[in-house]
Amino acid sequence: MTATVYTAPGKTESVRSRAGRGKWWIAGIAMVLIAIAMVAVTSKPSDYRELSTENTDDTGARAVAQILRDQGVTVRQFDRLSRVFVADPATTTLVVAGADFLSAAQVESILAYEGDVLFIGASPELTDELDAGITVTYQFLPETVDAACADPDATAAERMRVEYTGLQVSGPSSAILCFFNRSEVAGMAVVETSQGTRTIVTNPQVFENGGLLNDGNAALALRTAGHHENVAWYLADYMDPTLLSEPGKAPSVSNNPDFLPPGFGTALYALGLAALVAAVWKGRRFGPLAVEPLPVVVRASEATRGRARLYRRARAYGRATAALRAASARRIGARLGVPRTTDREGMVAAVERATSWPAADIARALYGPAPRNEAEMMNVVDQLDRLEGEVHTT
Repeated sequence: MTATVYTAPGKTESVRSRAGRGKWWIAGIAMVLIAIAMVAVTSKPSDYRELSTENTDDTGARAVAQILRDQGVTVRQFDRLSRVFVADPATTTLVVAGADFLSAAQVESILAYEGDVLFIGASPELTDELDAGITVTYQFLPETVDAACADPDATAAERMRVEYTGLQVSGPSSAILCFFNRSEVAGMAVVETSQGTRTIVTNPQVFENGGLLNDGNAALALRTAGHHENVAWYLADYMDPTLLSEPGKAPSVSNNPDFLPPGFGTALYALGLAALVAAVWKGRRFGPLAVEPLPVVVRASEATRGRARLYRRARAYGRATAALRAASARRIGARLGVPRTTDREGMVAAVERATSWPAADIARALYGPAPRNEAEMMNVVDQLDRLEGEVHTT
């Protein structure tokens, strides 16, 4: 016998229509979220690198480059030191943005440049190769200070903030130091060499879009970078191993070749991140531990004998005796109702009340010094056995 179930048509249609409307709502929300994400991505600058002349973010240097171009200065940015091409060093200022990323070999090649060089940032490798009697120092109290020097660029800027990296005199110095804070740490140095002027500004915020209007940053940035009609802006990167090419010659990487294509490091990081996300997404989740029977049953007595042989072979008399004393104290405490948190004196007193042993003998048996040989260990074992036996007979 079969039974027929009757379903009202109106109810079925209403349920299906509500389900259809729910799907459309989900699709609409997904479309809105995708549109918001696309707007957020496209509204951000395509270049996120700090001190890049193409970065319009607060950490970029697009504003300085644009102002220099408006004043008739040609600004060209280079991502590899070997690609920096300077036709005439006498009319070109070489700007090294991120000088703290430079290696000693790169610093040496840049200092050989026969023209003016502006270093944004400083490092011990730079001051050592410069050999002008100054050294890099690090501090924890940033301070906005006056120029306090005769350099015209610093005097025009008047004030600058000395951040966590600064410069100090380390000996007879040929450098003009400016912007001293209360710890005698300078934020700027100017060194005249036979190849040209070497200027170091330790605070990169002076050239950043977000800090250009603070203090005298705009004046200092435009004057130090705009002495000549051309600027070769090198954006330093710790993944760039190349050296500066000889001025007047076409860029070449033969002096320190870099066979990787541009952007290889960024692409490698992106692939690593994608692999990590895929591993988390597709990774197998471990469930609770499964209890499985052991293939071989080992008797407790055999395990005890094996552990004892290991202790004996290693002559670990102290470790073995400590384990025996701890086990005896645990059993005695459970027998007498002594809490686990009881200290040594409380344990000895409880055992003394339950036995005829003196407190000194109890303390020696349970907490005495470690035995030095097997005979002393067996003596301690005998004491523990007699003490535990008397406790159990009470």
